[in-house]
Amino acid sequence: MEIKSKLILATVVMGVFLIIGSSAFAYTIDGSVADWGIDLFASGANAKGYLNSHLPSGGNDIDYITEDNAGPTIGWQYVGPGYSYYGNQFDTEAIYFDNDQYNAYIAVLTGFPMSGATAPGNPPFTYGDIGIDADNNGVYEFGIDVSTYNAETKQAKLLNNIVWNNVYYSQFSIANPFNINSGSEVGWVDFVYSTDQNTHFVLESGIPLALLGLNADQKQNLVVHWTMECGNDYLNLPADTNPVPEPTTLSLLGLGVLGLLGLKKKRC
Repeated sequence: MEIKSKLILATVVMGVFLIIGSSAFAYTIDGSVADWGIDLFASGANAKGYLNSHLPSGGNDIDYITEDNAGPTIGWQYVGPGYSYYGNQFDTEAIYFDNDQYNAYIAVLTGFPMSGATAPGNPPFTYGDIGIDADNNGVYEFGIDVSTYNAETKQAKLLNNIVWNNVYYSQFSIANPFNINSGSEVGWVDFVYSTDQNTHFVLESGIPLALLGLNADQKQNLVVHWTMECGNDYLNLPADTNPVPEPTTLSLLGLGVLGLLGLKKKRC
């Protein structure tokens, strides 16, 4: 093989491995889901069903659930099991999950602001905490305590051994649990509760897998949950961790291929 051809082939091979390696990227925990492949500022992004038809992309292997049941219209809209009045304010719209070699990443999309919300004839309600059932046994033993959110450091506390509070309306008990009553501190994790993005709000977190008793060396099932105080809408996302090749492994593999190319001799 001519030297020029070898160089071209080597460049292509290394490029492929770099692309594969770059797929193991880490999400930026900033309250934006642009790196999940979602544009919340696009035309019609506040319309009913937008997040059902605009799904997350890229990442390593994104698990997601969507239920974008309300739009910008004022008036009662069923979001299940309750209703939203001011647009999608009480709509829990989507949850995304992904992982890399070291961290789990979660994004919850809702119309519910961190400042709280109310509707005609109802008391004011507050946001809920993110529940994580890390061993898929029906118990949310981990939770992100949103009340500890520090906007400057972009962090919040991760707790386990949690006692949960239930939602305000008992007829919406299917939406339980709501927020953390008590628990044991595991540590601070990256977290952001975003400001208004075209009537959407994002709760985004990056959590070391080890803190959840998970690892990226094997597939492990888990569930992520979120609702607001009234329980008007909620989502449970069944997800799983996916093994991710470490960049060093990919690099060694790429170098091995290049070595084989170098050993190939030109035949007469």
